[in-house]
Amino acid sequence: MEQRNAQDAIIRAINHPERRQILHIINNTEDIRYSAILGETQITTSKLNYQLNELQGLIEKTPEGEYRLTELGQRAINILQNIDENLKGDIELTPIMHNTRHNYITKQLNTIFYIAITSIFIGASVLTYFYLKPSTDITTSILLVSYALFGITIIGLNQARKNSPRYLHSLVDWLDWKLFGNGESRFTGRKMFILTTLGFLVGALLSKAGLGLIIGLILGAAMEYTG
Repeated sequence: MEQRNAQDAIIRAINHPERRQILHIINNTEDIRYSAILGETQITTSKLNYQLNELQGLIEKTPEGEYRLTELGQRAINILQNIDENLKGDIELTPIMHNTRHNYITKQLNTIFYIAITSIFIGASVLTYFYLKPSTDITTSILLVSYALFGITIIGLNQARKNSPRYLHSLVDWLDWKLFGNGESRFTGRKMFILTTLGFLVGALLSKAGLGLIIGLILGAAMEYTG
């Protein structure tokens, strides 16, 4: 039971980049103070307090207010060092990234599709309601044509939903390469901000600012969170 708890504690600790960074900082500097950890991590005090709390059992605080690794924390560092050693050399991560992006884009398209279907169903229900009212200008022909258009729209949206991920995925990869190259983002959310802004501006030029904003958000999020 204790071994399982130790495994859970180590896995939870090394599963977050900020906690890994804190462990490395404490390991590299013997008996380091809170202010020094804060300065090196460059995160907010609330975040640091949270992560330090999550590392309980792997780090300890001395009576003098300095932090150091416990035996379990040292083992966690050893595991991280072993991982780094085993991952030396060129490792192809592109297929993993591509699969993640494809899944993210597909999920967002499915959400948009279901929202659109719900809107169409509501529109059809409202149209039918007014058609059934005694005094209405809606004829049977208008109702049937509207139903046909609703059906065609649903079929078209479904086909677009099925075929779009491949093309959007290619577009996201191309934009990532053209706009950002292989360098790391200077701040979190940079890609999403730039793509959202570009989408809004292009949409505004085409008098479709809202649509451009939505497309920019999807492309930016797909690039930011799966890159």
